[in-house]
Amino acid sequence: MRRRSAPWNLPYHWLLPLVFFCVGLLYLYAAPHFEASDTDRHVGVIKWIAEAGALPVQSGEHEQLYGQEASQPPLYYLLMSFFWSALEPADFADYFQPNPLVLKGHPERLGNRNVVFYRQPYPPDLQGTSLALYVTRLLTLGMATVSVAAVYQSARTVLPEQPGFALLATALTAFNPMFLFISTSVSNDVLVTTLASLACWQALLMLRQGFQTRRSIALAVCIALATLSKLSGLVLAPVVALAGFWLLLRTRDRRGFSILLVAMFAALTLITGWWFLRNINLYGELTGTGAMLDHFGRRTLSLPRLLLDEFEGLRISFWGLFGAFSILTHRLHYLLMDALSLIGLIGLCVFLAQHRRNGFLLSVVGFLSLYLALGGAMLIWWTLQVTASTGRLLFPYVTSISILLALGLRALRIPAPLVAAPMFAFCIAAPFLYIIPQYDHPPRLERLPESAASVSVRWGDIALVGYQLPAPARWSPGDEIPLTLYWQPLQATDAPHALFISLITSKGEALATIDSFPGWGALPTTWWESAAIYQDDYILQIPKGANGFSDAQLHIGWYPYPDGANIPPLLESGERIEAFTIPIGAFVDVDSQETLTADATKDGTIFGDAIRLNAWRFSDGHILELEWQLTREIAGDLRVFAIALAERYQPDEPFEIVAQADDSPPARLDFLKAGETFVTRHEFELAAAFAGEPSVYVGWYDESISQRLSAPYRANMLELPALRFFAPEP
Repeated sequence: MRRRSAPWNLPYHWLLPLVFFCVGLLYLYAAPHFEASDTDRHVGVIKWIAEAGALPVQSGEHEQLYGQEASQPPLYYLLMSFFWSALEPADFADYFQPNPLVLKGHPERLGNRNVVFYRQPYPPDLQGTSLALYVTRLLTLGMATVSVAAVYQSARTVLPEQPGFALLATALTAFNPMFLFISTSVSNDVLVTTLASLACWQALLMLRQGFQTRRSIALAVCIALATLSKLSGLVLAPVVALAGFWLLLRTRDRRGFSILLVAMFAALTLITGWWFLRNINLYGELTGTGAMLDHFGRRTLSLPRLLLDEFEGLRISFWGLFGAFSILTHRLHYLLMDALSLIGLIGLCVFLAQHRRNGFLLSVVGFLSLYLALGGAMLIWWTLQVTASTGRLLFPYVTSISILLALGLRALRIPAPLVAAPMFAFCIAAPFLYIIPQYDHPPRLERLPESAASVSVRWGDIALVGYQLPAPARWSPGDEIPLTLYWQPLQATDAPHALFISLITSKGEALATIDSFPGWGALPTTWWESAAIYQDDYILQIPKGANGFSDAQLHIGWYPYPDGANIPPLLESGERIEAFTIPIGAFVDVDSQETLTADATKDGTIFGDAIRLNAWRFSDGHILELEWQLTREIAGDLRVFAIALAERYQPDEPFEIVAQADDSPPARLDFLKAGETFVTRHEFELAAAFAGEPSVYVGWYDESISQRLSAPYRANMLELPALRFFAPEP
């Protein structure tokens, strides 16, 4: 008899849950308390029960912290309220300070990830409310560890002679970064997942070994407790009943089947009946979901639109979308997990073909598939009514997902370490790469770095002492501009002040804006320490749909939050200025290139061997528009001049300028490319009642050296045909 290789002799039944728990401690450290979706609501229910000694009631009043979670099944909250009461945190009102500028549900945008302000995110604060939350989250992690153990035991039940299969199935659960993230949050999703995983394990044992009274009772209790944790736990009841019916057809064990049904009915009645009756009494409905929808807000969405718009979010949030649905991992991670899922599904078809005569394995696939299908249908029904397409809602079915994928991968002979090792490495790295950087406070410095540009601008008690920016460049839609600002507060502000950073055109139009508290939302000004220098890093994202063709500047300013007026900046010289701006180059959207209409007069004169006058148009008796196109790239402080002379220009003879209207190109030519076009606009200011046909000349000159660009005309300027000028009416 061939002996098993050494790696498969390891005690994975306890080793994998232990590894999961240890990695979970890392996520417990990395993610602050309120950063998973709806954590504040779940904490609100626990806090209410601990303080009021009763379950909350869903109502039309929205000011309570528990929000829509008031009508959730209460088992998780009841368990956690016991520990909350024992710790008696009295500083919750001071600790829980929401970030009003948080970006929930916008993973494509950067910064402001923190739902709450934290005085001490790292290392953790272990006292008062923070300590109570860590205890709650640690207990929740313990529940999730049981889930991992149950997935392993379920996999061993399916293929007991293949320990590598159990390792593979368990790794798909235990080393899923999103599962780890939710497992260390405050959420009833974790308890229902634990109880559902235990129920799946017992159901699979029932399919393999037949009916047993103790197992039927355990199954019934798990289903009832799962239902009392979250309504998705109720999906187990019909699936287990159908599994029992299938087993009845195979074994003819009517007594065993009857005991299973009676146990399930009795457990659901005794354990959950009071809660259903309470819902009928309070809300006039069995489950309380209608009251939750009334509070949360309903929506109407078609199934095709749901699949088109939200399937991607559901998929990626199953594998790793941290924070309040706001922190993405690397795109390659999602592509790899998509590929793994697709391979697993293909392999599952191969597995079914290979074992088409194995009744037990077919029943396993049928049971797990039906459970996942009904759970998915319930999720679709829910998300058609409310925005809730999040991957964590699939975790109660994680046993089905992991084992079905593992069966497919195993059928294609994909080694377990080939999947488990990269997933383990990534779930270890994810907190450091994606979570901690979003919540840590900005670093404090003793002095300004030598690489920073020194500046001295004040907004009240807030001083900007330096900044770092990329060199002026050409920016386009979709680009990102990194910048670092160095703040030195004179003292903490009495009220929170918000910072804005805008990319503006030469006309003052904002193309992109960051609106935030310092530290990209992590550190309010009320917590600043005077005289400290804070390094504040940002990335300004230019929207892909931004339009413009202009020089660009960064406009930086402050205002008292939420609706105070902008604070005028004060320079070191004592001069009060309207706005503090920093040139950043030019913003060029090629689709925003301006040209004149077909009624313009065509031309073709080239200036400086680089700039061609395509066309010009004169209107309203005093407005001249010129359409230009670069024939090659050119640099310099170049401007267009347009002058109206009383008489035609003659070399070496005096001339009288009737009016002059110079204009700069909308974007500095250093940042434009050959072939790009733009228009300059010259509005002549004429004396009152002026009318006549002066001689008009146009050309280019370098403002820095006061020299004109060459042109094939006298004095390097083009004379336009006679134009009828008249001053506009006042």
